[in-house]
Parts: sequence; C-alpha cells; structure tokens
Amino acid sequence: MDERLARTARATFLASTAVLLLFTGCTKDITVDLPETEPKVVVEGTIETGGPPLVILTRTQSFFAPTSVASIAASFISDAVVTVNDGFNTYQLDRICSNDLPDSLLAAAAQATGIDVGLLQAANICVWTKLNDELNGVEGRTYRLNVETMGRTVTATTTIPIGVALDSLWFKLALQQPNDDSLGFVYARLTDPDTLGNAYRWFARRINKGSDGEPKDGRFIPPFFSVFEDKYVNALSFDLFFDRGSEPFSSAIDDNNEESGYFKRDDTVVVKFASIGVAEYRFYNSLANNVATQGDLFSNPSNVRSNVQGGIGVWAGLATRFDTVVCVPVP
Repeated sequence: MDERLARTARATFLASTAVLLLFTGCTKDITVDLPETEPKVVVEGTIETGGPPLVILTRTQSFFAPTSVASIAASFISDAVVTVNDGFNTYQLDRICSNDLPDSLLAAAAQATGIDVGLLQAANICVWTKLNDELNGVEGRTYRLNVETMGRTVTATTTIPIGVALDSLWFKLALQQPNDDSLGFVYARLTDPDTLGNAYRWFARRINKGSDGEPKDGRFIPPFFSVFEDKYVNALSFDLFFDRGSEPFSSAIDDNNEESGYFKRDDTVVVKFASIGVAEYRFYNSLANNVATQGDLFSNPSNVRSNVQGGIGVWAGLATRFDTVVCVPVP
C-alpha cells in the first residue's frame, strides 16, 4: 500500500511541476508563503446495531508533507483517553494496537477497521473499542464521544436511528458493452418512512470465493458515493443501485479492468444497508465531494461537514440491516 501511495504522490508532484515549468519562461518569479496550520485531531468513529464502538484517531498533515508509509503512520494517534456515554453510563474504551496483535489476527483487524494489512504490519496503528458487549449499539439510543489527546478535548454526539430494511434485492445486467452477459449492478427497492429526515448508507461484500480461494471482498465496502437522504423521496417506494466499491489503491485485477465498479454473474453479494442521521449523511456526502474535486485527505479539508467539536471527522451511529442476493440476471 505504501509503495502505491508513494508512486501516486510522486506522479502528482511531477505532473504539477511540469505544468509549472511551462510558465516560468514568460512570468516573473512569485514567492508564496503558505502559513503553517496547527494539526487537528481527526475522528473516524462508528457504533452499529448490536456491535461495539470503533474509533480511529489521526492528525492532519501539511499539504506538502511527504507521502510515505512513515508519514502515513505518523498521522495515526496512539495516545488518547476515549470515553463513550450511552445515556446511562460512561465507558472508557480499550486501546488495541497492531503491534500487540499476532500475525494471525491482522487480517481480522484489517476487516474490522478497513486499514490495509500491509500498513498494520508496517506501523503501530491503534484503535479504541469495547469488546465485552457492555457497549454494543442499541437503536434509538444516543452516544456521546469524548476524546482527550494532544492536549485537547474533542467531543461528538450521534444517535443510532431505528433501522429501515430494504424491500428486495436483485441483479440486473448493465449492458454497457455489446454482448456482455455477465457484468451488472445490484438493485434494491426501498420504502422510505413517512417522516422527513431519514438518511442511509450502502455497503456491499462479495462472499463467494475468488481465484485465490478467499472471499472476493474481505469486508463490507461502501462505494464512492454511498449515502443519500430522503429530501426528495420522503414516504416513497423507489428503486436504487450503486457501483461496486473497491478498496483504496486496490491492485485486484477486477478493480483495474473492465469489471471495475460492477458485480459479476454468480457473485453472492451481502448488502449492509445502514440508516444514519442527517449530520452523518452530510459528513460522508461532503467528504466524497471533497475527494471527487481532488481534495487532499491528509491536509486540512475545507468543505467537509464534520459533526465533531474540537476537531474534524465523524462519529456515526448506524442502524444496520443485511440482505443477500445471488447475481443471476433478471429481465
């Protein structure tokens, strides 16, 4: 993962430098003094129906900071006191670090966190959670997060909504290529409740085995734009579909050829459909828009709508429902 990140960063830098050199012969030198900004605490935290909280902490980096495994590892915070109040009790979350895990558990840690196994092996990355079932998510309950780190206090509040299940799932061919009878999308029908202010996030995971004998997807993966709200579909029944998501910087063949973004005939796909709050929807939607317009994930994002006070990021309650479809095309 680090080599791919480094190559991408170098390629972007060289391309930008080449464009700049085209103009240096006909313009005078201009010196731009960019002020140093104070690093901010970045929170990526979730709590799901029946599951424990999971909190990952990082710090923002300078736009011109080097992109390498060392700099990426340095962005992760490992020293913090993290607590969650569920309206009844306050729980201090336990810190679990990749250096403390045997190699046999790294794949499971990668699946739970979404962090590449190679990065977990190369750097000591810590997460905060509670694995004894004391703090598993309950729908309708509000959770208050408190983080003490870097001499600062960061807080956030989220509520796990009452979950809404999809009505049905099916597979339909995309028919983007002549005579293509294998690639398509997973469709769903949703009936939105008659209460304005519902929002949703879509994840999918292919559980059938690939050529290596392992499930095609190691975890539930959200596509690039994975969220929507009911502002224009309140109380309606309607059909929807999403592209197939992929791991960041994936080297998988089907993420780098004509199959990218598509499911394939005979795939077995589990969809995790999550009801979320509007504030959480605004975060994920603005983050996707920020990245789509070439925002830099490691610098200070200016347009991301965080629900975190004293830092940036998201603390999200997800009410999850699961359904499975085998990708056999329907007319």
